[in-house]
Order: sequence, then C-alpha cells, then structure tokens
Amino acid sequence: MVCQQRRASTECGVCMEDFELQYRTRTNLAVAMAALLLLSPFAINNFVQGRNILGVGSAVIVTLLAFNAWCIKVRKTVPWTTTFLLAPMIIVFLNIAFQRQGIVGALWCYPAVLSFYFMLEERQAWIMNLLLLGVAAPAALSALEPAVGLRVVVTILAVSVFSAASIRVINNQQRTLRDLAVTDSLTGLYNRTLLDSTLNRTMEQSFRSGSPSSLLLLDLDHFKSINDSYGHDMGDEVLAEVSALLRSRLRASDQIFRMGGEEFLAILHHTDLLGAERVGQELCDLIATSTIVPQKQVTISGGVAVLSQGESWTEWLKRADECLYSAKRQGRNQVVSSN
Repeated sequence: MVCQQRRASTECGVCMEDFELQYRTRTNLAVAMAALLLLSPFAINNFVQGRNILGVGSAVIVTLLAFNAWCIKVRKTVPWTTTFLLAPMIIVFLNIAFQRQGIVGALWCYPAVLSFYFMLEERQAWIMNLLLLGVAAPAALSALEPAVGLRVVVTILAVSVFSAASIRVINNQQRTLRDLAVTDSLTGLYNRTLLDSTLNRTMEQSFRSGSPSSLLLLDLDHFKSINDSYGHDMGDEVLAEVSALLRSRLRASDQIFRMGGEEFLAILHHTDLLGAERVGQELCDLIATSTIVPQKQVTISGGVAVLSQGESWTEWLKRADECLYSAKRQGRNQVVSSN
C-alpha cells in the first residue's frame, strides 16, 4: 500500500513541493533562531576579549542568521544567502577560529556540521561538509598536536557521516508521514487534505495561461447494494479496482482524489468541456465493461464542469456536483456536463 501511495504522489505531482518547502523553512527557522540565540553572546564576548577578527566573523554570521530568520518568517522561504553566504562564512570563521583558538575553535566544527544538514539540501550539505573537512583537516594538523589533530579530523568526519545518516532517516520518515497524511489508505489516491490548495493552484494557472481546466466528479452507482449483497470487503475491493481503472485512463498530470465513500474527483488540466466529456464517458464505458464483481455489472456516473472566469473553486465544484446528480436522475452510467 505504501508503494501505491507513492505512485499516487508521483502521478499527482502538485502541492508536494509545498510540504517540502514548509518542512525546509520550519527547519531553517528553528536552526536560525537557536544559532542566533547561542552565538550572539559569543560574538559580543569576542569583542570584549579583544578578539576583533573573531568578533567580526561571528557578528557577520549572527547578522546572516538574523536575515535568514527574517526572510523565513516574513517571506516564508529560505533565502539564497543560506547556501552562498552563510555556509561559506561559517567555514571561513571556523578556519580562523582553528588558527587562533586551537582546540576551542575545533569544537565549533561539530554544531556546524549538523547545522549544514538541517539548513541545506542533502547534496549541498555534503559539499559544504567536505569543504569544511578540507579546511579543518590541515588547520587541525598544523594548529594542534598531530595525535590530537588527527582525532579532531576523524571525529568531524564521523559526526558528518552519522548526521547524514540520521537526516536521511528523518527525511524519509517525514516523506512517508506526509504521504500517509494526504493519501487515502484504501485506494492510494489523494484524500481531501490537498483539495483546497490544488483547486486554488489549478485556477490560478488556468486564469494566468488562458488554458481550460475541467472537473470530473464521479460516483459509483448503487454502491450500497454491493456492500449489502457481497459485504464490505468486496466493497473495498471495488473501490480499489475502480481507482486503479481511473488511474490507468487519466494522465499523469491529472489529479485524482477520493472525496469520501464511493465518490471521486479528477482535475483535468488543459482540457475543455468536450475533452472532459469524452474522458468521463470513456471512464464510464471502461468501468461498465470491466469484470469487477463476478456476475454483476459495476457502473459509475459523472458530472463535468469547465472552469469559468471569476468563479471560486467552491462554485466550480458545486456545478460539477449538480451535473453528477443530474446524471443520477437521468438513469446513471453516463456523464452530464456544464460549461
């Protein structure tokens, strides 16, 4: 079932980046705020102790952290300065700290290694940590006793590897939980969690590009009789099989939601009214001619609505729902449309 959910996520491909962005921004904000609070006293202390070069370096890092926190809080995005200014500045600062403070400077490498994996994408974090190791290794071996310097280099490498492994597990777990949160466990289709944001985004793209978008609302006919006659296990099998048939006919760019019960919604991008009607009727024919329940025909009814300029997504969905009920009233196993 997890594989089925991942396949549904791949097919839909919309709004997942919102979850990734939220995860990254929240993580970066937490790291930025924690580092800002912890490093500020050390920056002030460097100036008080007359270590002006270290004071300037740490002040620059604190300033960049504050800017990052502000960007994430206000703009809801991770600024480019994280990769191209903050991370390199940390490496430069650590090199100076090594040269001037010896083992004390080496201690700052460990939180830096971990913060890179939280602040940056995985590949960027690996690059920055390799650069850090490239700077730290010669600095440690020259500024410290050889045996101590070697231990510092080895432990920095170990912390980097362990951090990478831990972050990989956390990220994979986060993606799994995200998939579980937004997909229907029975069918592998999206549930209603992403419906609002997906419809809003579809409307924005359609209005901006001038390309038509259509909703196809589908509902299995007489589904209660299947549960009553064959049991709920068979009803679940029917829902899963119908979902697979819908997925097999619709394009990878279309989004398919299980609205609840035996009702499904497909968002058809770049599809006008005639195209959506054709897709809906093909789905009706496909399901009606498939052997889903032995010795019983399973059918589905549909309502189609093409997006109109200026309407809200609730109005758009309501028109598709009205068409669906018209299809039910007119005898089922058919599609009714509204422009």
